[in-house]
Amino acid sequence: MFALIRIVYFCLVASCCSGAFAHTNQIRASDTNLVSSHRSRDLPSPPESPTLAILPHEALPATEPFALSSTSVATGEMSTKWSELQSRISADEKMLETCRSDENTCSEAERRFLSIVELALKHEGRARLGWLNRAVNMSVKPASDWLQYGSADYWASPLQTLGSGAGDCEDYAILKYVALRAAGVDVDDLRLVIVQDDKRRTEHAVLAVRYEQKWLILDNLTMAIITAENVRGYRPLFALNSASAIAVAGVRRPRDA
Repeated sequence: MFALIRIVYFCLVASCCSGAFAHTNQIRASDTNLVSSHRSRDLPSPPESPTLAILPHEALPATEPFALSSTSVATGEMSTKWSELQSRISADEKMLETCRSDENTCSEAERRFLSIVELALKHEGRARLGWLNRAVNMSVKPASDWLQYGSADYWASPLQTLGSGAGDCEDYAILKYVALRAAGVDVDDLRLVIVQDDKRRTEHAVLAVRYEQKWLILDNLTMAIITAENVRGYRPLFALNSASAIAVAGVRRPRDA
């Protein structure tokens, strides 16, 4: 099992999000500074979302997205990467707390983050998830880790992503993860999920949010939100939660393999 997870991880390092950037540009609004201040303002109508293929409905266990089974992993490259990211997220949260206490200390990235959360809180239920998904997608432009960080696979913290205004698929997902947590979503209802995108032939990262016992997928490639059991074209590889150790979901082979 651990050898399989290592193979999946190195595939992710080599190719995550490659080929997805051009498609993301098609659905983004041209104004990347949409959420540019801590003051509230109305969000314009999002661009038309691409058509999503739908699978026949099937019951989805609420335990993990895409009906994945969980195996805890406490060591290895993925554990190190996830733990290191958590420490940088904690550092971001301390800076945001200072910003809330004294706006004179706020960086532009901190103001943008707080604005996203503040505006999301004006909505309820699934509308809150949809608004935040659109806001993040429209506030970040696609850019590779090589271009920004000189690394094949660097997971940026939310303030790093908003500071540069750019990121790749997991950077969008991480930003949504932390913003929803700040907006009151329980950490047990959030997963960073790595999938194989069969259409684009690349690994891809999305955020899964459990809402009313269904896992909803927030994706930087579309403004629409769809339940995990109705997504076609994504094969789940593993999922990460906010536990002290990594929770990596077992790989499920395609039904028609």
